[in-house]
Amino acid sequence: MRQLSIFILFLFLLQGCYLRDNPIKTSMKNDDFLTEILKNKNEYEIQIAYTEVTRDRDGEPVFRDFELQVDEEKYFYPASTIKLPIIVLTLDKINELRATGIDITTKSKILISSTHDGNNQIQKDSITSFQNLIADVFLVSDNSSSNVLIDFIGYNNFNVKMAEAGFKNTYLNHKFNPDPYVNINWQIKTVKNELISPNDNQIIITADQNILGLKKGKKKFQDGIAITGSLDFSQKNRSSIKDMHNILKRIIFPLKFDKDKTFNLNVEDYDFLRYWMSRFTYEDIGDKFKTKKKYFDSYNKFFIHGEDTIVNDRNIRVYNKIGQAYGTSVDNGYIKNYQDDVEFFLTATIYTNKNKTINDNVYEYNQIAIPFLSKLSQSIYSRLSEWPHQNN
Repeated sequence: MRQLSIFILFLFLLQGCYLRDNPIKTSMKNDDFLTEILKNKNEYEIQIAYTEVTRDRDGEPVFRDFELQVDEEKYFYPASTIKLPIIVLTLDKINELRATGIDITTKSKILISSTHDGNNQIQKDSITSFQNLIADVFLVSDNSSSNVLIDFIGYNNFNVKMAEAGFKNTYLNHKFNPDPYVNINWQIKTVKNELISPNDNQIIITADQNILGLKKGKKKFQDGIAITGSLDFSQKNRSSIKDMHNILKRIIFPLKFDKDKTFNLNVEDYDFLRYWMSRFTYEDIGDKFKTKKKYFDSYNKFFIHGEDTIVNDRNIRVYNKIGQAYGTSVDNGYIKNYQDDVEFFLTATIYTNKNKTINDNVYEYNQIAIPFLSKLSQSIYSRLSEWPHQNN
């Protein structure tokens, strides 16, 4: 009996240490590569938000939140991670249109045409669906599809909606490149010729100049010419680690939040989002990405998989959206193993630009950034899988 009491006390003390320690730091210290990143965390401008998910006796999720160097007043370029709220607000607007009597769903055929010259010579086909556009964004981060969705929502509407939802550090100022049609403003109509895209004048948001990190690099390439000076990000797209992390939480567990803090989405919308967020390219309808070697099985999954082209453990699902540009790499994901009962949220960014030159395409993505994101998620996953999970 005495030995059992000592054992229970040992587990209690061990769990107490586990809860007091920052598991992000602990996980990083368990790996030599991550330890070096941790030592140079300011140079790499890392910001990490992590939420451990456990379940109570009723199976309801319980969150424990941890952060490392998360700073709302320190800028990093969100790149394609901001496509996630673009997709969310696309579904939000579809519901608004339906409420006005317009017969439209994600699967409805839509007509896309240029507002420049009135012809229908557009990116691929003039007829598509929101489902096709959204699937391409999640599977391969397609810029052309994303830019059509921006014109469907409208910059001003996006920025107002994000602020109203409490995500004031997330806003759009521009489209995504490369895209041969990036300068075209698309008109989106239903098959009944009902115009469903806005036609308002964009209001550019300029970042508060007190925000740190708005200027990156000491040299930049412009039209193939090297120019001395930093690149100014004060009118670029913006988001924050906290905004990204909390947007994803609301997508995965919408019932955990007050209705006024969630989006205008229904059960089918959330299921749709979670389905496409978690897909691998080999699971796409029609297998249209299989023929391109660039789009390997785990493409667009920095967390867990990194540069591995083969999905080794298909029990692990990564619901995520990555971003990578100008030396910044970001992943925002919910990781769940349905067999081993491990689940957590992780949002992280790292900046790798050793030569401090922007637009030269010489960034340490493969050497440092992607290994950092994959090893970080793997280390946290291993730590959780080894810990005996208990219901509260």
